[in-house]
Amino acid sequence: MTASINFEDMNWQAIAPELILVLTAFTVLLMGLLKTFNNNSYLSKASSVGILTALVYTFYLWDLAPSISDGTSPAMFSGSLLFDRFSQSFNIIFLLMSLFAVMAAVRYPKPNNENKAEYFCLVLMTVVGMMFLAKSGNMITAFISLEIFSISLYILCGFSAKHGKGTEQPGDAQHLDWETLASQESTVKYLLMGAFASAILVYGMALMYAGTGTTEIREIGRLLETNPYTQNKLLYIGMGLMFCGLAFKVSLVPFHAWTPDVYQGAPTPITGFMSVATKAAAYSLIARIFFIALPSLEEIWMPFLFGISVITMLVGNTAAIFQNDVKRMLAYSGVAHAGYLLIGIVANSQDGVASILFYLGVYLFMNIGAFAVVYMLEGEGEQSNSINRFKGLAKRKPYLAAAMSLFMLSLAGFPPTAGFFGKLYVFVAAIKQGYVLIAILAVVASMIAVYFYLRVIAMMYFQEGESEEAIQTSRGMTAIVAVSCVAILTIGLFPSKLMQLALASIPF
Repeated sequence: MTASINFEDMNWQAIAPELILVLTAFTVLLMGLLKTFNNNSYLSKASSVGILTALVYTFYLWDLAPSISDGTSPAMFSGSLLFDRFSQSFNIIFLLMSLFAVMAAVRYPKPNNENKAEYFCLVLMTVVGMMFLAKSGNMITAFISLEIFSISLYILCGFSAKHGKGTEQPGDAQHLDWETLASQESTVKYLLMGAFASAILVYGMALMYAGTGTTEIREIGRLLETNPYTQNKLLYIGMGLMFCGLAFKVSLVPFHAWTPDVYQGAPTPITGFMSVATKAAAYSLIARIFFIALPSLEEIWMPFLFGISVITMLVGNTAAIFQNDVKRMLAYSGVAHAGYLLIGIVANSQDGVASILFYLGVYLFMNIGAFAVVYMLEGEGEQSNSINRFKGLAKRKPYLAAAMSLFMLSLAGFPPTAGFFGKLYVFVAAIKQGYVLIAILAVVASMIAVYFYLRVIAMMYFQEGESEEAIQTSRGMTAIVAVSCVAILTIGLFPSKLMQLALASIPF
């Protein structure tokens, strides 16, 4: 057997944003070797320049990318990667989320941390892995990409960026702050459960290969349509195992147990980054698998995804009611939103996939804004992110309280915010395919969620504050909050514009 490499379809321009970020990551590492540049100011600015350059180039590539209408093949690098508007849209989400993790460097990592350059390098490499995952046309490429960003996140969750120096040992536990211990605990939980999930995922991929004879996603879909022998038990088992591995990444019930503990213990910038970017990365692959490779098996996988979606929405929203730590509350909120997003997969239509893109676009601004406010209010110790810290915020920082209220209302799905239309488009896509029941159950789950979102608003406006501690703001976080507010209101007033872009980004 000889390997054949097709040099004609090596489209280097299509992966230019990824190459820019890789180059930026190596540059940041080299800057860390020089004492003059080894500080958060220089490192964050260098990282931001790389991210913004990649973002601008991604917008340029979105116009150049093939679409369903022009008939141009998206395959490149011998089919291992796909160049289409679908992947470019996800790239925009990843890059915007990474700006939050970089701009939060005003307090993370601390000046005495010995691994400041590594923090920024890992954030950039995480984004690179996610970007390659979104454009993966082959299961092997997808697995490698997923491991690149997963391993980087394992390290970032335990970075101890707030207090530790990056040289802590297990024997130092009695001398470490609560934040450092919680950060170490989160990385161990994430690593162990992530390793199991990756093993299940790659085993599922192997069985799908055994059942179809190919690892190319588009080729699997073609074979299932033309060759009845490919629809066999190996494929069915592989499909189930692969979905279980990806369900861990998006925190679908019952694979969500790691989420609240990891979100609470990880540095807040990383928690905010993970809350959207990890879901978007995994859903980019889930959409390609079920919409492109396995649409002909809808009768088999749809009932399972239907049930998981409903349970995820109900469990996530119900568990969030009982949380007094805001990061844990937002973690369970994220679990519920993963259930809403799965409705778009259940619909198995162009409208369904487009609604996922639209939902992730608005979820980006809702979550990044909420976590920016949490970041600015963050204190010390185990109660550093207690919901009680929001008491009386309307008197202390009225503009910050108003912004947080907008984020909570949008997450709850109140009109005319962007969050309302995010849910609406997902529900409508399901109803068009005849899945009225799941839309009704999703509305019930949304009504449950109203309680804990409004609870935050009530504390800010109707309860007296218990602390006079100064709120640390920064230009970066203030800008993120302001941009998020404008985006939520603008999309809420003109939702059809973003939906048209989402429809133009359907994978093929």
